Amino acid sequence: MTYEWPLYFCLFLALWSAVIGGVFSAFSEFVMSGLLKTAPAGGIEAMQHINRYVIKTQFVAGILSIAIFSVLFTIYSLMVFDGAALVTLILAPVVYLPTVFLMTMFGNVPMNNKLASLDHTASEAEAYWKKYDRDWTRLNHVRSIGSILTAGLYVIAAITLITNGQVQS
Repeated sequence: MTYEWPLYFCLFLALWSAVIGGVFSAFSEFVMSGLLKTAPAGGIEAMQHINRYVIKTQFVAGILSIAIFSVLFTIYSLMVFDGAALVTLILAPVVYLPTVFLMTMFGNVPMNNKLASLDHTASEAEAYWKKYDRDWTRLNHVRSIGSILTAGLYVIAAITLITNGQVQS
């Protein structure tokens, strides 16, 4: 193969996955901790606002597009590449889809929706906030690790494509 776009696409997916992982990590490491240091009603209200606005950002577009593009790129790769490059290009969405995309859709988003439905000043919200923090942050750690592993797999795929002569850099 003599064209370069698969190499650049691997690097693009690696970069976006790393950015997504960094945002997840920031939330797990200090945003949630900061919100928990406030009065429960304040932390809940702030998180409700964050969740309301995050939907409209390139961050969410990135989560969705990586899922779509990684699957499509893998289908393409099955027809074009072989060896270690193909293995890493298959592994990337195998890691990303359950740990990031599905974890988001079936773990964190439903928790966000429940939090959004609560009055931030109610005792029910305060009780849920403690559970939310523990469970949401655990899921978010998984999303952080999944995103970073996916980024690493795409970097390895790019290096392998070059070293095996499957693309020219």
